[in-house]
Amino acid sequence: MAQCLRLRPPLPHHFKAVSVHHEKPTNVFKLSIRSCSVASETARRLVAEVKDKLQKEQNSLPVGKYGRDDEEMILWFLKDRKFSVEDTVSKLTKAIGWRKEFGVSELSEGSVKSAAETGKAYLHNHVDVYGRSVLIVEASKHFPGVQKYT
Repeated sequence: MAQCLRLRPPLPHHFKAVSVHHEKPTNVFKLSIRSCSVASETARRLVAEVKDKLQKEQNSLPVGKYGRDDEEMILWFLKDRKFSVEDTVSKLTKAIGWRKEFGVSELSEGSVKSAAETGKAYLHNHVDVYGRSVLIVEASKHFPGVQKYT
């Protein structure tokens, strides 16, 4: 007695076979692709809107590079949040707050030298697509709470 084991559901029958001898397919399907890009004028308007909201609602956040008025970072977050101003303001507020709380701006070569000497992180021989250095971290050599970066 022969048995059959089916590992996948059958293909839908709404596809029609296309003969090799026909020059045109018998079915035409529409495909739409949603893009997250916005015209530069609209992007500038949205960046300005986010800056205004941050200034009014989160005035205590720092300014300058990686601050609430960093237009390049705001645009990056707008793209990441699919150009939603409210979502961008929320995510950006959290990110800038984290940078301030963690003390990212105070990090220097000297402050992380002891961590670098442990061998848990090293610079890759090549740069990323933007020409920046790439830091490789070996998680097995990381022990949270042992290192203080101050």
